[in-house]
Amino acid sequence: MKLYDFNPGSTKPLIHLAHANGFPPQTYQKALQPLLTNYHVISLLSRPLLGGTPPEWLRHWSQMSDNLLDGLKEMRAQKVIGIGHSLGGVLTLYAAVKQPELFSHVVLIDPTMLSPKLLWQVRLVKLFGFEARSFLIKGALRRKRNWGSPREAYEYFRGRGLFKNWSDQMVQSYVDSMTGSSPEGGVQLIYPPEWEARIYKTIPTDVWKFAKQLQQPTLVIRGETSNTFTAGSEKSFRRVNPRATFK
Repeated sequence: MKLYDFNPGSTKPLIHLAHANGFPPQTYQKALQPLLTNYHVISLLSRPLLGGTPPEWLRHWSQMSDNLLDGLKEMRAQKVIGIGHSLGGVLTLYAAVKQPELFSHVVLIDPTMLSPKLLWQVRLVKLFGFEARSFLIKGALRRKRNWGSPREAYEYFRGRGLFKNWSDQMVQSYVDSMTGSSPEGGVQLIYPPEWEARIYKTIPTDVWKFAKQLQQPTLVIRGETSNTFTAGSEKSFRRVNPRATFK
């Protein structure tokens, strides 16, 4: 079991963060800072960050949720507050439905839950032998992987679209978590693009039946410009699980 511990030694109630595809736990350091006084916050590392497993191992995201459950059980965790972002939101959803007694509350931040209408399109695309959301897969595989120095990596990400609205501190946290020393010198990505692409390729289409079964008090947070948890997704979630709270 490998995890990132945001405040080691804490004996406060446990929060588990399931991180997004391509965003290692350290990226969330600033966002989670307000919680560290009252909670012990950890994040089990997902398969792409562990090494030793080829991306082809992944056939369905539920396999990664099973890894999450195994890690929490190994810790003898109880009454966990499960927070999940994007991919991590779906993994937390699966885990909380499979082992409801393990989670006291669930927080889903922009979970990758395409609206039912879009998921039907995904099913049809796959049926005809094409890749759904292929632009994400191709974009992941085209990722730049090596830089001459950590500073060079920072400057590269600092100027790119997704990061333009991020603070310098958050970009630095992202670079620190996403890169490591390269055998050839400089730094390289430690989150393999092949894994990132595989996760996009295996986007699940069964998420809504799990949303309906979610029993714990649940907060669902939708980003203003989210393209994975859209207004249509929120509408569907409200319909299948009217007990949830939305922000």
